[in-house]
Amino acid sequence: MDNATLLEKLRCNIPPQQELQDAIVIDEVPKPGYVRFTVDVPTSFSNYHGGIHGGMGYFIGEIGCGFATYSLGFNNVCQTATINFIKAVPCCTVVVETEPIHAGRSTAVIRVTSRQAETGKLLFQSTHTMFLLGPIQD
Repeated sequence: MDNATLLEKLRCNIPPQQELQDAIVIDEVPKPGYVRFTVDVPTSFSNYHGGIHGGMGYFIGEIGCGFATYSLGFNNVCQTATINFIKAVPCCTVVVETEPIHAGRSTAVIRVTSRQAETGKLLFQSTHTMFLLGPIQD
């Protein structure tokens, strides 16, 4: 699959709301399973303390593991997920990197690491088991 087609397939994992479409930029896919992207977290996704809402942290992980699994060439759905919230920060730009831990015939396990762009500080890290629905059709 050529790079333009791959990026188009990855973007289909982002919900259609324009605010989310505009907030997520895929920076690179250096190899299958490894995706680097940024999310400019809108203030509308803050919690009552003004920090990034935990649900947004999970959402970022979910998008990342979907990107990673699509880059492996598979349609997928999330089977299980865990997330560790490390540091609370106000809404900001988040740099996200994915890493496949396991890629089998029916499941893939993806680690998603999210850092504050400005400082590089670890914000949250999640691990997702993805059920593979079959190869992506071109």
